[in-house]
Amino acid sequence: MTETENKHQDPPAPKPEQTPDRRSGRGFVALVQSTLAAIFGIQSDKNRQEDFKKGDASQFITMGIIAVVVLVVGMVLVVNSVLESAGQ
Repeated sequence: MTETENKHQDPPAPKPEQTPDRRSGRGFVALVQSTLAAIFGIQSDKNRQEDFKKGDASQFITMGIIAVVVLVVGMVLVVNSVLESAGQ
C-alpha cells in the first residue's frame, strides 16, 4: 500500500471497553436523588440542566410516579398508625 491509500482507510473500530454506554444515563442513584429533590422543591438549576442533558424523560416520569405513590402510601400508613394509637 502506498501512503495515499493508508490515509483513506477507515480508522480502527474502538474496543468494546472504550465504547461509551449510552444506556447508562445518570445512573439509578442519581435518578432517585434528582426525582426526590424535584418532588420536594430543592433541585438546583445546575442539576436540573444536567438531568435534561443526560437523562431520559421516561425514566424521570416513571420514577416520579413511583415516588409519589410511595409517598402517599407512606402517609396513609402513618395516619392510620396515629389514629389507631389515639384510640379511634
